[in-house]
Amino acid sequence: MPPRLAHRKSRRGCLRCKERKVKCTEEHPSCAACLRHGVACEYGDTSRTSAVHEGTTSGTSLGTQRSRTVSRTTSELLQPTTTGQTANKSSSTGPPSGLDSPYSEVVDSLIADPLRPQIDLYLLHRFKSSVAASFPSAQSPLLKNMYVWSAVEESFDHPYLMNAIFAITALYLWVHDTFQMTSPPTHAATNLPESLKSVNFARLHRVYLNLAIGQEREALSAISPDNADSLGMTCVLLSVMSICLLSGTHLDDEGLAEYTPPIQWLTMAKGNEAVFIAAVPHLREGAIMNYLRTSSEPNFRDHSRLFDPHNALPFTKILDFRRQGCDYDWQTDSEPTNREAYAKTMALVGAMYDAVRAGEPSHYICMRCVSFATMVPRPFVALLASKTPRALVAIAHALVFLKYSDDYWFFRGRAEKELAGIRMTVPDDWQWALRWPLAVLADKENIKLDPRDYYDDWRANKMTETMADDLAHQFPL
Repeated sequence: MPPRLAHRKSRRGCLRCKERKVKCTEEHPSCAACLRHGVACEYGDTSRTSAVHEGTTSGTSLGTQRSRTVSRTTSELLQPTTTGQTANKSSSTGPPSGLDSPYSEVVDSLIADPLRPQIDLYLLHRFKSSVAASFPSAQSPLLKNMYVWSAVEESFDHPYLMNAIFAITALYLWVHDTFQMTSPPTHAATNLPESLKSVNFARLHRVYLNLAIGQEREALSAISPDNADSLGMTCVLLSVMSICLLSGTHLDDEGLAEYTPPIQWLTMAKGNEAVFIAAVPHLREGAIMNYLRTSSEPNFRDHSRLFDPHNALPFTKILDFRRQGCDYDWQTDSEPTNREAYAKTMALVGAMYDAVRAGEPSHYICMRCVSFATMVPRPFVALLASKTPRALVAIAHALVFLKYSDDYWFFRGRAEKELAGIRMTVPDDWQWALRWPLAVLADKENIKLDPRDYYDDWRANKMTETMADDLAHQFPL
């Protein structure tokens, strides 16, 4: 188990958690507690809203700026507001958020004026030259221009799409910069203009992401053929970005590292799916209609195939395992709704497993990973939020497919980070169920091997104990 960490209290929690005097996970755009309760998550002025530009220059300190952290739960995407309702939100108690302010007011307060045009132009340039080509849709001759041309053209009339483009490009630059420090540099990670090398792209990503979410929410009150395409493309970009919000660790009241499951990813993905479905009836001939018409593989419409119980056969032991002396856990997991949620989740995992073994192209596996969050049953999300061991083990099996597909930049490093937290949280009598996922982290080709051999083989147990120790040192919590 990881060593105890020194206790360190944080003052950066959201206003609701402070008011309730409970521990806050401090995630953006919404902490775990606010997501669980389906309420708005708002932060006051904290160090999270420090200047995007790392080098502090005269007149650019956020201590004297008027902006606030832009915070909204993704569930609000499903609650379209009228202009009047938006005004009422603005006058409610609590600090104003960036969503209540004009676009330029929020961003200008975070970026020094001389740099603003350069940053925006550079983000658009990198999106067209690098980011759009990194999506799995770029592998299709019929779809490869959807983001390079269609999305960019639409974005000039729809600010939420433009902000989503800026957000995902800033995230792309931050991820490549982070991994350049620990691995050989790639062509995409180098050659930042000298004037932009001090820009904090992680903070810039959060600013644009929250702007995109808020503006898209407002656009939902008036879905029409004029904005359905742009809403659909924004949903896809938000779905990709949500993967990088998977989870985090924080210190509990005793100073121990505590793992937060990827609830935010699953919740945000389901919100994006609902928006996409709402936009479909309004689509006319265009990028998204072409996408729906041509993207027949992998087939996500055939639920009888995706949720076929036979898919879960290699993972039967996970569904049937009963901890000794834990009758309450078994009773909870055996409730019909929960039992069905586990079975469907492992069937989805089994569908990905079968696809890999069948030699499906890598961009199809990538699409399956992104779509997993939209298809996983809602009761499973609640079980995962409760950190039931079976749910943690199930999500671990799903997340190792990110390792298999980590040639895609938005998956890079995510599986290792998640497995480190899950291994720390799962009780000792469930550790056997992590042998196969840990083996995949050691060598991604192990994903093609039969998980049952790892569950039952004591030699695999010894081998994965060593892997677990290596993981703990590589990704300390």
